[in-house]
Amino acid sequence: MARQAPVRFSVMPEQESEAIAHLAARGIIPSKVEKGDDGFVYLIFSSLPDDQMLKLAQALPVHLSAKVGFALNGQPPFVAHGNGD
Repeated sequence: MARQAPVRFSVMPEQESEAIAHLAARGIIPSKVEKGDDGFVYLIFSSLPDDQMLKLAQALPVHLSAKVGFALNGQPPFVAHGNGD
Protein backbone atom coordinates (compact mmCIF):
# COMPACT_ATOMS: atom_id res chain seq x y z
CA MET A 1 0.00 0.00 0.00
CA ALA A 2 1.37 3.44 -0.91
CA ARG A 3 0.96 6.55 1.15
CA GLN A 4 -1.48 8.79 -0.72
CA ALA A 5 0.01 12.14 0.27
CA PRO A 6 3.57 13.26 -0.30
CA VAL A 7 5.99 13.46 2.60
CA ARG A 8 7.36 16.93 3.46
CA PHE A 9 10.52 17.20 5.52
CA SER A 10 11.58 20.68 6.63
CA VAL A 11 15.11 21.93 7.15
CA MET A 12 16.67 25.33 7.71
CA PRO A 13 17.93 26.92 4.48
CA GLU A 14 21.55 26.69 5.59
CA GLN A 15 21.16 22.92 6.04
CA GLU A 16 19.49 22.14 2.70
CA SER A 17 22.65 20.84 1.00
CA GLU A 18 23.65 18.74 4.01
CA ALA A 19 20.18 17.18 4.27
CA ILE A 20 20.06 16.34 0.56
CA ALA A 21 23.58 14.87 0.69
CA HIS A 22 22.64 12.82 3.77
CA LEU A 23 19.67 11.33 1.92
CA ALA A 24 21.54 10.86 -1.37
CA ALA A 25 24.18 8.82 0.46
CA ARG A 26 21.32 6.50 1.44
CA GLY A 27 19.93 6.29 -2.11
CA ILE A 28 17.00 8.66 -1.59
CA ILE A 29 16.43 11.83 -3.59
CA PRO A 30 13.53 14.24 -2.95
CA SER A 31 11.12 14.60 -5.87
CA LYS A 32 11.31 18.38 -5.41
CA VAL A 33 12.51 21.08 -3.04
CA GLU A 34 10.32 24.03 -2.06
CA LYS A 35 11.16 27.24 -0.24
CA GLY A 36 8.42 28.06 2.27
CA ASP A 37 7.14 31.50 3.22
CA ASP A 38 8.03 30.56 6.80
CA GLY A 39 11.76 30.52 5.97
CA PHE A 40 12.08 26.74 5.90
CA VAL A 41 13.12 24.56 2.98
CA TYR A 42 10.85 21.57 2.33
CA LEU A 43 12.16 18.34 0.83
CA ILE A 44 9.18 16.70 -0.87
CA PHE A 45 8.94 12.95 -1.45
CA SER A 46 6.25 11.43 -3.66
CA SER A 47 3.87 8.71 -2.50
CA LEU A 48 5.79 5.53 -1.73
CA PRO A 49 4.98 1.88 -1.03
CA ASP A 50 5.20 0.92 2.65
CA ASP A 51 8.64 -0.74 2.38
CA GLN A 52 10.11 2.36 0.73
CA MET A 53 8.34 4.61 3.24
CA LEU A 54 10.09 2.74 6.05
CA LYS A 55 13.42 3.22 4.28
CA LEU A 56 12.68 6.95 3.94
CA ALA A 57 11.67 7.28 7.59
CA GLN A 58 14.90 5.62 8.69
CA ALA A 59 17.01 7.78 6.35
CA LEU A 60 15.56 11.21 7.18
CA PRO A 61 18.18 13.29 8.97
CA VAL A 62 16.13 14.10 12.06
CA HIS A 63 19.14 15.95 13.50
CA LEU A 64 18.69 18.49 10.66
CA SER A 65 14.93 18.88 10.97
CA ALA A 66 13.62 22.43 11.33
CA LYS A 67 10.57 21.15 13.17
CA VAL A 68 11.14 18.62 15.91
CA GLY A 69 8.45 18.35 18.53
CA PHE A 70 6.41 15.96 20.56
CA ALA A 71 2.65 15.58 20.43
CA LEU A 72 1.61 14.45 23.87
CA ASN A 73 -1.45 14.62 26.02
CA GLY A 74 -0.11 16.58 28.99
CA GLN A 75 2.88 14.31 29.65
CA PRO A 76 6.51 15.48 29.44
CA PRO A 77 8.33 13.88 26.48
CA PHE A 78 10.92 12.02 28.56
CA VAL A 79 10.13 10.59 31.96
CA ALA A 80 12.39 8.57 34.22
CA HIS A 81 10.57 5.43 35.34
CA GLY A 82 11.39 3.57 38.51
CA ASN A 83 11.35 -0.15 39.27
CA GLY A 84 12.40 -1.19 35.75
CA ASP A 85 9.30 0.27 34.08
